[in-house]
Amino acid sequence: MKIVSKEIKIDGSQSIVYLVDENGNPLKANIVSQDEKSDLINDLLSEYFTPKDWVNNKKNLLNEVEEITYKEYINQ
Repeated sequence: MKIVSKEIKIDGSQSIVYLVDENGNPLKANIVSQDEKSDLINDLLSEYFTPKDWVNNKKNLLNEVEEITYKEYINQ
């Protein structure tokens, strides 16, 4: 699984945050403001990606997040 955040407004004020499976199929999606985006990403990371043995795990959870800017989104 992975988390994908796509800016959908040119000023970056709104994004769609997806939880996607290994094939890129969306499992969950929310449209959020810039202020809400970090909270939602943190909630998804803690719910779906936090290792059971958090203290000894060295995995960087930010590798599970892909951010796409508005410009990249429009040019796809």
